[in-house]
Amino acid sequence: MLNSDIPIKNINEDLLNRADFAQQLANAIIKYNQESSFNIGLYGEWGSGKTSVINMIEEKLQDLATSMRDKPIIMRFNPWLFSDQTQLITQFFAQLSSEFNLNNSSKATKRIANALETFGGALEFTSLIPQVGAIGKISSTLTKDIGKGIRNYAEIKESIQHRKNVLVQILSESSSKIIVIIDDIDRLSNEEICAVFQLVKSIADFPNTIYLLAFDFEIVSRALTGVQNYDGSKYLEKIIQVPFHLPHINEQQLTQIFLNKLNDTIVEIPDEFFDKEKWSMLFHAGIKPLLTTVRDTIRLNNTISLKYAFLASEVDISDLIGITAIQVFAPHIYSSLPLYKENFCGSPQYPSGNQKEQELKTLYDNITQDLDEHIKKPVTEVLCYLFPKVSSIIKKGISGARYHNSSSQRLGNIYNANYFDRYFSLSLDNSLSIKEAQNIILFMNEEQIKETLLRLDAKKQINLFLDYLNAFFAPLKKTDKYKERIVSLLLQIIPIWKELHDADAANFFSHPWILRMMNTVDCLLWVINDEHERYLLLENIFKNPNVSTSIKIRVLMGYEKSHKRFLESDEKEKEYDEHIFKLDNVLRYESICTELIRTQLGNMASIDKEDLSAIQWFVEKCDNDELKAIFREHLIQIQSTNLGLSKFIATFVGHGKGASNFVFDIWNIYLDKMKNHIDIENAIMRMEQFIITDEFTNLDLQTREDIIAFLSFCEVKDEMYRENATRPLMEKYAEKHNVSLNPSK
Repeated sequence: MLNSDIPIKNINEDLLNRADFAQQLANAIIKYNQESSFNIGLYGEWGSGKTSVINMIEEKLQDLATSMRDKPIIMRFNPWLFSDQTQLITQFFAQLSSEFNLNNSSKATKRIANALETFGGALEFTSLIPQVGAIGKISSTLTKDIGKGIRNYAEIKESIQHRKNVLVQILSESSSKIIVIIDDIDRLSNEEICAVFQLVKSIADFPNTIYLLAFDFEIVSRALTGVQNYDGSKYLEKIIQVPFHLPHINEQQLTQIFLNKLNDTIVEIPDEFFDKEKWSMLFHAGIKPLLTTVRDTIRLNNTISLKYAFLASEVDISDLIGITAIQVFAPHIYSSLPLYKENFCGSPQYPSGNQKEQELKTLYDNITQDLDEHIKKPVTEVLCYLFPKVSSIIKKGISGARYHNSSSQRLGNIYNANYFDRYFSLSLDNSLSIKEAQNIILFMNEEQIKETLLRLDAKKQINLFLDYLNAFFAPLKKTDKYKERIVSLLLQIIPIWKELHDADAANFFSHPWILRMMNTVDCLLWVINDEHERYLLLENIFKNPNVSTSIKIRVLMGYEKSHKRFLESDEKEKEYDEHIFKLDNVLRYESICTELIRTQLGNMASIDKEDLSAIQWFVEKCDNDELKAIFREHLIQIQSTNLGLSKFIATFVGHGKGASNFVFDIWNIYLDKMKNHIDIENAIMRMEQFIITDEFTNLDLQTREDIIAFLSFCEVKDEMYRENATRPLMEKYAEKHNVSLNPSK
């Protein structure tokens, strides 16, 4: 709920224990019985709550006045409503005259009202009002009361002084007390501030009149110094008989106001989505020192409330409050941060003294150099608790934010590049909503899961979902929490894996797509505490005909290697603290895959490239001679046609990224492995003939590219530094042989 940055209207709304002060001052004003004009000053900085106190004083004055026989005139005058000094003063008398007319209809009161109106109108033509020009147009009231025979300006001044004397005499004879409240004097221009005090000191210093003037002492004293060419503070000492400094709002009161409003805004957050320790340190070190006035708390609360209404459940709440504090108290930094997303997001894992670390330090110093000293430290603290990189250069990682990739994905932390932009916008743009990800994980039925994942894939958001999925379940290892949902998720995700696409494939440091799948399976299975239950769930997947052979073998590959089986010659043996499956269960999966491959090869059905590659790996690693013989027969059959040979060659072509001044695609040709199954020279000759046929043209783009990569690489493989095929090399070869690599065929 937004809270208007307006003062409280009555004592019942007081949150700062100032009601007693307001009541005591109101009592003192009512009891004042001296005839001379009396001026009271209420001093307080902007945002300190002066107007709220004034409202409570006025409320108490009105209450006290109701029981009085001679009710005082209580007038609230707002000088900042008027456009210039002349209007300010004349409207003061017009409003005061009106108050007397409204108060009662006695002859004495009417007499005062008329005298005030005449005096105020006449003042338009005196030099008492700054910047009034030469005498000119005279109002009808002035003409009537002063006379048409006035011959010069001096006579007008003399006559107006006479009118003031008459007004003073009338007020002295009256029992009416006048209480004038003037607030927000510090909002006026310097000349207008001077006009207000000239009004109080010289023009309207009437008997039985009390002025309550509320303003920021420093601002007003500087203004008076500038206009009067005199020490403004000393000038105020001559005008204000009794100064009151607004009762100080202590830190505890401001904290309580802020937290109370925050609790009204933010609904209850589950413990797993709220880092209480981080919030406590962020608040006490960074946010709390920024809250110096009630206005500060209201501004921050209102901005948080607005952003939370759009981003609830989509960002980390501590980070949202922290970055909003930067937005409110250091807006130039807030507007700069989106320009440096790559600099601030991510892990600070680089050696001390590294060039990137120094670049970030220089950048940080540049964007914070204009901060006022009183907010520089708390703003720095906030940024240290938002960004691990900032903490690393400012606090050397001793305190501040810690980088956790998994939890930052689950919580939506600002330092995670996937979520950073949300903190600077009131929309999610094309990013995956955390709420939607949670809905998929926890609530969707199985059919909806499949449809939604394919939709996310089309929008290139499937990687974000998988990151969130892993982050969600990673902390739940062996807890059995959401066990039923894990079954549903695995049974829907794995069968459609081959229909999903790696949205990060173009990135140089992208995570291998098959490893992402294996990590997802492991993360979900680890939540289940009992290994036998884990085994049965995965067995269900291995026996599912809708799950491709290549997926099953790739999953098995990870568990084989965890037990140091089927390792490549260049692979290091990784030590595992614990295994998701014991070896005997892994061997059972191996038997399932063996039978699956035997059946698939025995049918001599067309096997796609990915399945063929996975089957080849499995057959080579296993110790089943029967399966090896069946596979050799299958390879002979495959290579009997150019189409089959092309698909087999493609299984020995890997894909990756290279980088120089830019990132580019590379095709790695594994000739050493290929030689174990293929006559390379014969394959080159056959493929050179094959690529000019319609049968080749009808192949999918990736297989066509793999064959051209193979042929182009074989032409130049003996060149110095040549390790792979690149797109320019392939395009040159394709053009030479009049072969199209157009995606549309």
